[in-house]
Amino acid sequence: MRPVQVAASSALLPMSEHLWLTTTELCSHLAISRSTLFAIRRSGLLKDGRHLVAKNPTSSRSHLLWHRQRCELALGRIS
Repeated sequence: MRPVQVAASSALLPMSEHLWLTTTELCSHLAISRSTLFAIRRSGLLKDGRHLVAKNPTSSRSHLLWHRQRCELALGRIS
């Protein structure tokens, strides 16, 4: 018999406790616009694979997931 993994429901956690956020959620959390977030990404401050990943890596136009803490650290929002 295989062990069953039980994950805590992420819906019960406040947004500040989620590590991976959608683009909309991260923009809201950081109080910046989507265009500002992508300008920061283009500047090289936020790196693919470290700060963000494709939700579906096999799709060329996949939605992105952003690592909240890593983005905050890169932007100097937390120390």
